[in-house]
Amino acid sequence: MAIAKTSLKAQAKEYLLTYIQEKKLNPGDRLATQRELAETLQISQKVAQLALNDLEEEGIIVRRLGSGTFLARRHDLTPRTPTSGRNIFVLIPNLKNPQFSEFAAEAEAALQKHKKQMRLMTTHTSLSFREIISIMVEEGCGGIITAELPPVLKNFIKQYHIPAALIRVMAPPRQMLRTTHEIILDVKEQAILLAEHLLSRGYRNFYLAGGIAGPQNCRFHAMRKLLEKAGAEIQQIPEEDENSKELDYENIGKELANKILRCYQPSSVAVFYNTARAMGAMKVFQHLGKKIPQDIAIAGFDNIFPARLVEPELTVTDARYTECAQQAVSLVLSRDREPTTLTIDPVLCYGRSVGNLTEK
Repeated sequence: MAIAKTSLKAQAKEYLLTYIQEKKLNPGDRLATQRELAETLQISQKVAQLALNDLEEEGIIVRRLGSGTFLARRHDLTPRTPTSGRNIFVLIPNLKNPQFSEFAAEAEAALQKHKKQMRLMTTHTSLSFREIISIMVEEGCGGIITAELPPVLKNFIKQYHIPAALIRVMAPPRQMLRTTHEIILDVKEQAILLAEHLLSRGYRNFYLAGGIAGPQNCRFHAMRKLLEKAGAEIQQIPEEDENSKELDYENIGKELANKILRCYQPSSVAVFYNTARAMGAMKVFQHLGKKIPQDIAIAGFDNIFPARLVEPELTVTDARYTECAQQAVSLVLSRDREPTTLTIDPVLCYGRSVGNLTEK
């Protein structure tokens, strides 16, 4: 069936809606894939993709990678928009990082005070952002708090004027046009704060442990520049990519500790990509008889509650995620639709895992 070259996307959508009605399809029934739709209507796959994108965002269809296109569980052939219901969607990368878990718990407590319900979703899963948006449409979305803003989510927020707050770990370019409220937890500031403290304690031998090597590792890239300027000796100890995918932070920390011990120098400090990794490494050092901080000092990013419970307690930066969660809820629930940008300054939590070489 050939169709006119005007409004191809709209006609492709109309074809699918008519097909659903005529065939009396039920939720979960399979529909044409992008390629099948393009071949049937003799249109480009790009046009077919745009038509399917619209129907998915309207909650009519669901696409599953590797499986196909299906009629949504609850659908209405009249395109729907999210309602301003009680659901506030909180999108975080994963729950295996205690930092994100603490953030989610604080956000839920803040929302409950306003009689709002949190819908927590993790983005590093098999669900695509398009599938997440379909769930938002189906269940009703009164606001979004997110640590990521891919184009599909940004367009969805803009199209339906959904109040949203984006959590950034780096300040955006000044010329960037904002479509959401933004809270900045500047990781570069955290790196500088920690590096200056360690230098002031007399440390000049550094292991930067965890994450990936190179400028993409914004935590250690900023720290490395400051340490090099101070004449420090630096060894970066990256982790294995396959371990990072598993997100077993304690085991990642243990493997990093073993790598450090193979090139160990006395009076050094190991700075870990996050506190969970640092705690895993500490177990290895102590098991092998290394005294902390006498033999090796330990510090890290992202303060979490268990950092105060280990012995010795850890020296870590605190990005203040609990305050961030409270501010994000306030911004999403506020009536002010003009995008607001807040910066939350980090603080340093001092622990006895770092000594003072200047006193020796």
